Amino acid sequence: MSVTDTRGIEDLRDLIGSYNDLTERLTASQTMLQSEVLELRRELTEKNRQLARKNRLAVLGEMAAGVAHEVRNPLGGIELYAGLIRRENDEGGKTAKWARRIQDATADLARIVGDILDFTRPLKPRTRPVLLSSVADAALDMASVAVEKHSIRIERDYASGEPSVMADANLLQRAFLNIILNAADAASGGVLQVAAYGCLLEGRPAGALAFSDSGSGIEPEALEKVFDPFFTCKETGTGLGLAMVARIIEAHSGHVAASNGPEGGAVFTVTMPAGDISKGRGS
Repeated sequence: MSVTDTRGIEDLRDLIGSYNDLTERLTASQTMLQSEVLELRRELTEKNRQLARKNRLAVLGEMAAGVAHEVRNPLGGIELYAGLIRRENDEGGKTAKWARRIQDATADLARIVGDILDFTRPLKPRTRPVLLSSVADAALDMASVAVEKHSIRIERDYASGEPSVMADANLLQRAFLNIILNAADAASGGVLQVAAYGCLLEGRPAGALAFSDSGSGIEPEALEKVFDPFFTCKETGTGLGLAMVARIIEAHSGHVAASNGPEGGAVFTVTMPAGDISKGRGS
């Protein structure tokens, strides 16, 4: 075999090698692009789901506000006349007793109307750097009576590197209180674990707070509805508590999710964009 033939074979080998390398790189690029496309589709589906939910809630909120305003005035009249009947009759008699029951019922209805109007009002958070764990502690203090009543044991797990978030502490406390009270009802005699830690939200630094109870968990068909207004699994209640939680967290550009823990019980996880990270615990 001549020198020319040998060089030709080596050139051919190099060419084939280069072709194989190029093919492998193209295959790897294609695989990566397919993965990115799938992730983008997943994100787009989730964004569309969130947008549809927000539009649905906006329409429902307008309807509820209109109904609440229409109901409020007749309720005031009923309460007024029930009070007059009580004053005109012996307090120990049947008529006054029935009037008192009417007043109690109208007070319950007035509270529901108030909850609806609160839900439909615009939220304007006044933000400052706060630690989610500190707000959770304040909410736990407020819920202490319910926690003791249901014999709930509180377990805290706050990460030393927990970042702070820009938030309205009062609004967050209200949201956390709703979650804690729900957990106390669901896990009577059990445990409520509260964990704070750092994470990512849409690729950016964030703070997270997870409430995990030892109750029976959430039915699979209810997981997608727990944050919808007027949806409730309880015999009593307006179904606005968790809906208000979602509104408050979304007003802070955050995210709240409901799930079931691996060992049972419900888990509510609040994730919010990090604010002044230098204020984080342990800094």
